[in-house]
Amino acid sequence: MLWTPDAPPDGGMFSAGEVVEVEGRPGEWELMKPGPGPGVWTVESARLEDRVSAKVSVSSLQRLADAPHIRRGDLVMQRYPEQERAAVVGAVVRLGQWVAVKSYTLPDGGVCQALDSVDRLEVVTAEQLAAAIRLDVVHGTHVGRIVQAVVTARAGQFRVVCRCAPGAGEICRNGRNVTWCPSLDSAHQLWDWHVSGHAVGSVA
Repeated sequence: MLWTPDAPPDGGMFSAGEVVEVEGRPGEWELMKPGPGPGVWTVESARLEDRVSAKVSVSSLQRLADAPHIRRGDLVMQRYPEQERAAVVGAVVRLGQWVAVKSYTLPDGGVCQALDSVDRLEVVTAEQLAAAIRLDVVHGTHVGRIVQAVVTARAGQFRVVCRCAPGAGEICRNGRNVTWCPSLDSAHQLWDWHVSGHAVGSVA
């Protein structure tokens, strides 16, 4: 479930999930929820362990010059076109660089947590993920998939994979470069070309 922040007490100047500085308090702080009372935020120290909570005035909040572009509750994917799995951000902390604590559900229903550099993450929506095509294709001994990219400049394009191809299973027309198809029809054509015996899949 995605985290939904309450309405801010400052006319929208700040919002829940932002990491900021608080005047008179060392370190960096995450805005958790407004209140209690007008002009007040509840904040927590933005670190992995031993987080402390405090109530601070809006006037003491200062934006960071390098504030992370993602925050608690965001749905994110790694910024690679081949990525299919999204995760929910639980917290953002600075460990030399900005790092997100993200979690995702495994096929068996378990939940896995991991740390990832914020620079490698892109915010997506549940609608984007639901709309992305994931199509199983089979022809004789060939078992593969047609997969639509969700993020990067490749978003909306398709790649084709087959179990008979080594490594990542990418089907390629030219050497080791992934063949990205602009449409579902062209992806089907690449699959047909592959299973017809004109090509052997190669690693991307």
